[in-house]
Amino acid sequence: MKLRTAIMPVLAVLAGCAGPQGELASLAERRLALSPDIAWYKHSNDVPVYDPVRETSVLQTVMAAGQQQGLNPDTVRRFFAAEMEASRRIQWEWIEGWRKNRIAPLDRPAQDLGAYVRPQIDEINARQISAMARGAQPLSVAQLSAIGARFLPKN
Repeated sequence: MKLRTAIMPVLAVLAGCAGPQGELASLAERRLALSPDIAWYKHSNDVPVYDPVRETSVLQTVMAAGQQQGLNPDTVRRFFAAEMEASRRIQWEWIEGWRKNRIAPLDRPAQDLGAYVRPQIDEINARQISAMARGAQPLSVAQLSAIGARFLPKN
């Protein structure tokens, strides 16, 4: 029931993808859709899911970019921290499934984070900041988790 309560506003937003709010939700979906690929790279290369130094750097970058567009840095930080948390949850689920042989490995080589995934995330981040600067309200942890649930492994 809790998930249903969280997902209903997200579905309403995604259904009307016009405007900055819909764009922000759509971009969050694109961002979270990358989580299984990130997990596959980290699992394949024995890299920890949580990298506080990397996340701090990303947060500083998006806060500065948001401030340049007139956004409150703390609002930007909360949104992106929540989005990264939702991505980590997805990654942990995939990696746990692979470690326990509950789900099959991905049928493709792990994509390099620096060369392939992070440039996509950087582009998504910039567009999310732009959507917020145009009036989109940051999505909550519950809303991001509901979007992210689509990208959890199917056991």
